Amino acid sequence: MNDFETVDRRGLLKFISPNFFEINVLVIESLDYLRELRELLPSAKIFVITNFRDESINFDDLKIDWIFDDYKKNYLPFEENFFDIIISEDCLTYVYEIYKTLFGINRRLKETGFLVTQFENIRYIGVLESLRQGYYPERERRLYAKTEIVRLLNDSLFKEISFAANEKIDYDIDDWLKFGFDNFNDELLTKNWIVKACRSTAEVANLKQFYTPKIRKELAKILHRIEYNVEREENLKRLQKFCEKYMIFDDYLQDFISQIVIHRDIFDEIKYPMKT
Repeated sequence: MNDFETVDRRGLLKFISPNFFEINVLVIESLDYLRELRELLPSAKIFVITNFRDESINFDDLKIDWIFDDYKKNYLPFEENFFDIIISEDCLTYVYEIYKTLFGINRRLKETGFLVTQFENIRYIGVLESLRQGYYPERERRLYAKTEIVRLLNDSLFKEISFAANEKIDYDIDDWLKFGFDNFNDELLTKNWIVKACRSTAEVANLKQFYTPKIRKELAKILHRIEYNVEREENLKRLQKFCEKYMIFDDYLQDFISQIVIHRDIFDEIKYPMKT
């Protein structure tokens, strides 16, 4: 039995919860996390894609599937809707085509999956001080503000985004506050932000965990036919039988309706099938 409390959940691992299930995990270049990750996810099938072939020998005992490739140049060599978690420390910082990379990651996540990454904060006081002195050392790396990351991830079809500060410093920022810089959530003092980007919102992800995509698709089809008054009585009976067959409980059905139905008022006039 793993003692999860002893695992150093540093950096990106702050967003990785212990899990004994046989989930699929992709790690892109973030090799420093592999040992702690295996401790947190003892039964997971872990894939690693990296250019550093020689580094793999240091992890022979972790039961990892290795793919030696440059993810910045090539498409990820995996089928869509495959991974529960993708960890990529630098996918926002060093990639050549940011949208190509983010869309590729999104498509390879399951509907309930999520990406964990990080970015360097352009509003960090160290960056601002360098700019004030006319010095900007960054050439290859991309730096971002949190608002820009939210826009990028939303554009790439991620639905729920969470941030956690990674590296923070102590510094007198009074001068910068006088200049009009906002320090909400200690943004000026945070060098790096860790990001968790989910393919679905938490509410929708919970719905998707209960039933297979085939069942959810058929349920949505029946509900839309009722919504638009297509053979309504027949589809109401069909809905009742469908819920009984697959043991779809009332709370789930109501939440499902609230997520996919536009004209919900029509369902206020009927009883939910499992209550009749």
